[in-house]
Amino acid sequence: MCNELKFLIDLVQQASHLINDELVVNAKDDKGDLVTNFDYEIEKYIINEIKENYPSFSIISEEFNNEKGLTDNCFIIDPIDGTVNFAHHIPLWGIQVACIRDKKTCASVIYLPELDEIYYADEDGAFLNGKPISVNSYNSHKGLYIVEGPNSILGEVKMKKLNPHCRHFHCAAVDFAWVACGRISATNFVKDTLWDYIPGQYIVEKAGGVIYNSTKMHIAANNEEFLQMMKNNSSVITTA
Repeated sequence: MCNELKFLIDLVQQASHLINDELVVNAKDDKGDLVTNFDYEIEKYIINEIKENYPSFSIISEEFNNEKGLTDNCFIIDPIDGTVNFAHHIPLWGIQVACIRDKKTCASVIYLPELDEIYYADEDGAFLNGKPISVNSYNSHKGLYIVEGPNSILGEVKMKKLNPHCRHFHCAAVDFAWVACGRISATNFVKDTLWDYIPGQYIVEKAGGVIYNSTKMHIAANNEEFLQMMKNNSSVITTA
């Protein structure tokens, strides 16, 4: 296990201890997107720890650094992915952070505190609570899949004509983590927010899966056949 991964595992677990019963929920906009006091508190904590331990690395994060782009060496933070679930006491939410060193993702963690599941990956592979994980072997007509994000309904309608087994968890961290451990076969995140898909895609890749990225199309799948089906049908975006 690399030093960056050891740091991230401890970081997200410590960050989760900031959550208590004093939940404050606010609307980010008029479209139903929410933010809580813990989104801010967790992100501030993670940012401070990174600055102390990796001062030369830049930071991309959902609440305070969401307009920054990738650099050669950086951390990508989503303090609470699935905030709407979290705010409504639905246990499908998580804390996720990835580290990029020398232009390549080298470590990633997704922590789902209420499920007591911590997913992580580096060059040694992908793991869930310390045990190796891998994607499943279902084909595109049998496996479960997810189409997540704004304007994803038309893609979902197209996919259901080929495979009716669509699921919705409304949390990208859960979506990608569950592809990595084999519960789900594929997911497409239809939005360009780095903190939502980079941590999870890396864990899927290290669990033996495949990934694809283009404008507002960020797919992780168990195999190339399922990925191609998702690419061709699960987004309204036309790709070359």
